[in-house]
Formats: sequence, structure tokens, C-alpha cells
Amino acid sequence: MPNPFAIEQLDLLYRKSKDPVYFMKQIDETFEYVYVNPVCFNIFKKELVGTTLEDSMPPELTREIKKQYLIALKAGKNHIYRDYSLFSDRETAMETELTPIDFKGQRFVLAVTKNVAAQKKIEEDYLFYESLVQNSVDPMIMISAEYMVIDLNPAYEKAFGVKKDEWVNRYYDELSDDHKELFRPGKLLLEQFKPGAKSTSLIMKRRKQDGTVAKFSASYSPINENGIIRAFHVVLRELTSELLLRNELKKTENILESYKDALNYAALVAMWSVSGNIEFVNENFSELTGYQPEELIGVNISTIGKAVISTEEYEKIRAVVWKGQIWRGQIRSLKKNGVLFWVDATIIPLIDVEGQIYQVLSILFDVTERKQLEEQLRYMAYHDGLTKLPNRRMMVQQFEKLKQEAAEKGEYIALLYIDGDDFKSINDQYGHDVGDDFIYHFGQAIKNSIRKEDLVARVGGDEFLVALFGLAPEESQVLIEKVISRINHALSEGWKINGHWFTPTSSAGISIFPMHGNNFEELVKKADAALYLAKSSGKGSFFLYSSL
Repeated sequence: MPNPFAIEQLDLLYRKSKDPVYFMKQIDETFEYVYVNPVCFNIFKKELVGTTLEDSMPPELTREIKKQYLIALKAGKNHIYRDYSLFSDRETAMETELTPIDFKGQRFVLAVTKNVAAQKKIEEDYLFYESLVQNSVDPMIMISAEYMVIDLNPAYEKAFGVKKDEWVNRYYDELSDDHKELFRPGKLLLEQFKPGAKSTSLIMKRRKQDGTVAKFSASYSPINENGIIRAFHVVLRELTSELLLRNELKKTENILESYKDALNYAALVAMWSVSGNIEFVNENFSELTGYQPEELIGVNISTIGKAVISTEEYEKIRAVVWKGQIWRGQIRSLKKNGVLFWVDATIIPLIDVEGQIYQVLSILFDVTERKQLEEQLRYMAYHDGLTKLPNRRMMVQQFEKLKQEAAEKGEYIALLYIDGDDFKSINDQYGHDVGDDFIYHFGQAIKNSIRKEDLVARVGGDEFLVALFGLAPEESQVLIEKVISRINHALSEGWKINGHWFTPTSSAGISIFPMHGNNFEELVKKADAALYLAKSSGKGSFFLYSSL
């Protein structure tokens, strides 16, 4: 039974991939390996092609994989699943993307598996870090390298009677004189930090919200990215005695050092406020998109998202996040120079101790190269390799999509089965290279003769199918004859190949939906029958199917 892709095509795309790739065919209640890339042999240490899932996997894993394959086939679109949960004990974390394919009554699944252990660790680290910060009884504040307040936790608001909304995004120079004096020792300490410096602490007195003056240990930890200090994280611990001071300072410094790994990661990161305004993007994000941070800060994320994501898709993502749930999926976006790129995105709502979302974090990984491979594979599946025109599979898909619309509007769809006259003599006289060029020009002549809403597909040799959509019944005959006339005229003008001028003719058989049938195969069969009569009548003839 034929497959939608040649093994050579799959090998060209995936032979050098570091990710395991499996192309599977459904057979009864299981799936058979049709193609695997070389990485799979290193994993299984045996030949898989021709065997089934049961031959290579334990029963429990086989059942889970088949369940995921069937989900993808039922949905009829790409499906991603992971074989782990956040905060699980597993050291490896695998994610598989499934692409379902229906081909000539047979069902296939393309499975690409990748190791996402690093991404799992990033998500866990950041969620763990945020949980510690938001639920900490100690006041915490984050300050940018330019001495602007980036964030502070509920404990800081409660201890000192300040409001986060009034403090975030304010610079030191914008503070009142009494606050400047209060923070001056800390600012002087920050000015002394150099890239690579360790956390340090000082003791200060601060007036609390209830009016009492307390002694605090303030631990300052620099947050570095690519050798540059980007921000400072400050934790204040109220001291009840001088004896506790050294232990508390050391404990705080150790905790802050352990957090830095979660902040200095390799992913693309963006953060935005509840209102949707972007508040932070990291250097990796800027390098990929071509935008400088100052070009994005303050821009509403919905404006950026809707430029490349449909409103419906954007609202689906937003609905998940605003329920307090993590959204995962792939998003298409645009670089500053207009080039498209794809990211695998984890969008995390950050929730405070009162259960309210106060910020949204997105952790992104560039998957553009993988998506380009998928698009190339999809193009190959629906286009003829020689003429670059759609193939029969594309024609079937478009016909099924538009015939319901035609039925509702009372319109016709005409199928023209076109065959070149005496093509074999060209191959015999000039060779197959010229014959291939001839077929390409033949297809272009047809394509250039039809309307933009119509479709031409190569179905074999010099045989082409043309579908004319949206025909008013009373005008259908005139329009069909006009299209055939334009095709014949384009062919008669001809083209030159290797010094030889060709002016071919063609014959055509025609069937019409719904007059001659309700399904594609029935209409093709009747158009083919009409083509046989046209061929019998001489070159350049066309016939409309008739049951008489």
C-alpha cells in the first residue's frame, strides 16, 4: 500500500535530527513502524521498520502511546503530549509532537520526540522561586541596575505600609527626600557591586507600618545575565537580637545564591502586568526578535499577539491564563525585520498570597527550524514535485471543503480532466529531461488560464484536474467554455525548451457537481469517461459527461 511520503523524503528531512522521529501506520488495533531516523536505532538497538509498538515497548507504555496517537487522529490536527508532571522525581522529561495524516484510506502518525528536561527544570525553578517570594514572611524587593523598583512582595507592603502599584517602576531619584535618605545606605552599597560579586548584607533601622522602629538585616544579591548585573534582589529580616544576626545573614545569602540559577537561564523570557503591558524581556528575547528592550517595555502584549495570532486563538490563551492555569503550546510571531519565527511557549500566571494574578510570565524556546521542516513536509505531501502544482490529495481536500458551501448557495463545481495530446512522442523524440520541462510549462499554461479562486492539480503524466468553484448554474457553460478557450490559447502560444518550440494541444472531459455526482471520486470517474470520448473525436476536443 502506498505511503504519503517516500522514505528518501523523510530521510532527507530527519536523518541528521538529534530528536527521535517515528513515522507510524495504523494497522487494526496497533501501529507499525514505517520509518525511523538513525537516532532511534541508538535507543532501541534493533531494527524497528516493519515491527509494531508491541514488539518494541512494554505493555503499559504501548497503551499510553496508542492512546495519544488515537487522540491526534481523532482531532485531525497536531497534538503534543508530555510523559511527566512538574515537580516529579523523573530526571528525564520527554515531549512528543504528533502529526496525523490520512492517505488513501490509510491513517498515519508522524511522531517527533524531544528531551525537555532543561525546560522542565526552568519552569519548576521559577515557580518554586515565585512561590517562596510571594509566600515569604520576610519583606522582599527587586531593584533594577538603574535603581528602579521592579517588584516587591506582600510582606514588604504589610511591613512598611507601602503599595506595590505606587512603587513599581519608580526610580530612586523620583522618591521623596525622606525616602531617599532612608534608602541611601542601600543605594551606596549597590553602586559598589561588580559583575560576579557575591551577595552581601548590612544592618539598618526601618520604621514599620505600626510606627515602631525595628532593626533589619538587609541582604543584597545581584542578578547577572551574560556577565552584566541586571538587577538586585533584597531580602529584609527583622532581628530580635544581635546574636541572631550572623546566622540570619548567612542563611539569607545562601538562599539568594540558590535562587540565581532560576533567574539566569537560557530561555527567552517576557513578563507583563495584569493590564497586559510588557514589563520585562531578557537579552535572549531581544537577540531573537531584533527588538531592544526599550522598544517593547510598556507595549501591550495583545497588540503584539494579535499581529500574528488570530483573535480567537489569543482569547483562548488568555482564558486559560486568567483562570490561574499554565498554558503551553506553540506560537508564531514576527521579528523586527518581518521574518516569521516559532516558539514553544509556557505562559505562567503568577499568583499572590491572596490568590490574585499580579503578573504573567512567559518562558519561550525557539522551534523555528523544526516548524520549517514540518512546513516543508506538509508542502511535499500536498504538491507535485515536478510542476510544484497541487496534487490529487490537495484537490480532494479543497473539493470536500467547498462542496458544502456550493450546495448551500445552489452553485456548481466543474471538474475538468485535461490530458495532453501525444505527450509520449515528446519523451521518445527529445528525452525525459525535455519531457519534464514540457510537463512543467504545460501545467503553468493551465494555471495561468484559470481564475484565482479555481484550482489545478497534476494527477499523473500529462494529466491534470481543474476545479472551477462558485459557478452560477445559468452561467456555468459559458464560463467553462471560456476557461477551456484560454487554456487552448495559452498552449497554442507555446514555449521554447533547448531550442525547440512546442505548441501542444489537449483534450478535456467535464463533469459537474451536483449534476453528475456528489462525491469527488464519482465526478472524476465521469470526467474521465467524457475525456475518453473527447480523445476519440480528435485533438483539442472537449466533452461534457452525459449518461446517455
